[in-house]
Amino acid sequence: MEWARTIIDKETDRMIDGIAFHWYSGDHFEALRIAHELFPKKELIFTEGCVEYSRFDADQLYNAQMYAHDIIGNLNGGMTGFLDWNLLLDEKGGPNHVQNYCDAPIMADITKDQLEVKLSYDYIGHFSRYIKKGAKRVAFTKYTSELEMTAFKNPDGEIVLVLLNPADHTMPVNIRINGKIIEFEVHKNAIATALL
Repeated sequence: MEWARTIIDKETDRMIDGIAFHWYSGDHFEALRIAHELFPKKELIFTEGCVEYSRFDADQLYNAQMYAHDIIGNLNGGMTGFLDWNLLLDEKGGPNHVQNYCDAPIMADITKDQLEVKLSYDYIGHFSRYIKKGAKRVAFTKYTSELEMTAFKNPDGEIVLVLLNPADHTMPVNIRINGKIIEFEVHKNAIATALL
């Protein structure tokens, strides 16, 4: 039977390029990490998540932090790509064939011909603007679970740290790299990007 499994594994390896996943069942960053360890050459792409009005309120800070928390956890688990399910919706949170209206990083008021850019758009930008294609995740440690972070080395050698502080108090950060210490603070309820 072992020979049959080897043949199936080889066929699967040729047929499947990646794994898509969503965020609707909660944080499963460990499961993503396991998938990455089992299939290190496969793409792990987040393909759907949205802030449904039926489940969440319209608090822009909470929604933005929800995006950042999920992206950080997924990146640390091995995610290789992120696609927002609803980057742009109309002023009601649609169109939607089942009237399950949602918030989005950009809302279009089609009656006024105006766009509203939400805080979640800026939070997503901390990842999409600074972590470049081909970047490799680098190891880090942190002193508290209150501060969430991820770290990458871009192909040009630049180190990118994205830090989320969802706490109601400022968090000190000390980065030790190549024998040097860099100190700064991440303000309460804030996201920050450090480029080294």
